[in-house]
Amino acid sequence: MPRRAPVARPAAGGFSLIELLAVITILGLMAGIVSVSWAARLPQAELNSTVHDIAAAVSGARSDAIARNGEFRIYYDLDHESYKVVSPYRLGGGLAQTEAERVVVKRVTLPESIDLRRVTIDGVRYEEGVVFVTFDPLGSATGHTLQLVQHPSEMPMTIEVLPLTGLIRFHYDEFERPVVSEEDFD
Repeated sequence: MPRRAPVARPAAGGFSLIELLAVITILGLMAGIVSVSWAARLPQAELNSTVHDIAAAVSGARSDAIARNGEFRIYYDLDHESYKVVSPYRLGGGLAQTEAERVVVKRVTLPESIDLRRVTIDGVRYEEGVVFVTFDPLGSATGHTLQLVQHPSEMPMTIEVLPLTGLIRFHYDEFERPVVSEEDFD
């Protein structure tokens, strides 16, 4: 019987240890880059979220004032980094006779990394204490700006509420609209 030549077996499939280490190293580097990028964007996202929450409260107070035919207020507490929306009605119905009877519709404390630095109402700057703005049934509002700052980046953001319409504008820096005087119309 003739002898057959040995048949070569195909090489076993798989990866070598060096190939596996190279892939793990590349995946680790990619994960590190993604996590650094995410950490850099997180504070900006928190500031944007806070700004949009305040804008929603302002729009809601204006809408409620129109729909419910009453003067709604937003109180900004600069010392405690918070704000609250207050209705003109008392608990159980009817108009409130005193400030203490007014129902608080919404109360919000800002995140620790966000600083409510300044509120400017009709050209007057407030950097401490509690101030309030009003929204009337005709849709107008007390003209004001809020300056927020994100820590530790010190990134400023300004929310402007227009007086006649109560509409909101965002400014990605420090902003104050000049006060209009009679000389501007001469």
